[in-house]
Amino acid sequence: MPASHLARVAVDDATWRQFRQIALIRDRSIAAYLGALVRDELRRRRQRPVAAIVADAPREDQALIALRDVRAAIDELDDIAGRLARTAIDQGASWQDVGSSLRIAPEAAERAYDARG
Repeated sequence: MPASHLARVAVDDATWRQFRQIALIRDRSIAAYLGALVRDELRRRRQRPVAAIVADAPREDQALIALRDVRAAIDELDDIAGRLARTAIDQGASWQDVGSSLRIAPEAAERAYDARG
């Protein structure tokens, strides 16, 4: 086990209790669970464009790399939204329902996510 590090977690008591309960359900100590979350976050970030930001790079370069990272995240979420929208339609929801859930017009939802179109 690597060296231990202490950190304060800035969440309210109810959130902390929920987190502790999840750790218990997963049969993990809080320390092990938090460690796994930190490792997972770092692994996730290494695969993103933002990992290429160098602290002494020009600010505009840093901003453009971060912008590419945001675009990649948007595209990833849009792909998930499309799969969920098509699943909802397959299960009997209407494009009105899907559009309402996404806070966009039903026609826009259908244009964006209908695989048949």
